This record gives sequence, C-alpha cells and structure tokens, in this order.
Amino acid sequence: MDGIFFFVGFWALSLVVLVLIIRNAIDGSKSAAKMDVLIQEIRLLRKDIKNNKHIIDKKV
Repeated sequence: MDGIFFFVGFWALSLVVLVLIIRNAIDGSKSAAKMDVLIQEIRLLRKDIKNNKHIIDKKV
C-alpha cells in the first residue's frame, strides 16, 4: 500500500515540475508579450481600414 502512495506522490510532483518548466519556458520566450503587440496592431489596422473604407474603394 505504501508503494502506491509513493508512486502517486512522485507522479504528482513530476507533473507539477513539468508544468512549471513549460510555463517558465513560455514566459521566457516573451511570446505572450509579442502576441499582445501583434493583436493590438491588427486591431488598429482593422479600425483604420473601417474608417478609411471609402479611400480604399476609390483606389481600387
């Protein structure tokens, strides 16, 4: 019975360590911050296109 508790505890601890390593790697790559900047740029472009649609239509 003690072996099962040891195995489950070791498995849970390994899972937590793995999650922390993956989370640290994602945060370290700064991809989330880059994605936020990209999303903001896309929103600004959409707003600009929406406001200047008549200019785009005349050029085309």
